[in-house]
Amino acid sequence: MTKHDFDFDTWFESLVAFVMDETGVEFKDRDSVRGDYDAGRNLADVAAEIAAEYE
Repeated sequence: MTKHDFDFDTWFESLVAFVMDETGVEFKDRDSVRGDYDAGRNLADVAAEIAAEYE
């Protein structure tokens, strides 16, 4: 799931859901991941990195 598949809002909402499922933490920092989205990074990779920070 990249910028080529979805707009930023959809991508971010999915990211929030993934992080919540993995950690129980509601991730809210849109600005911190906008560069990842703009670079075309895959949502699963970004979400896994964020989830790892909370473990």
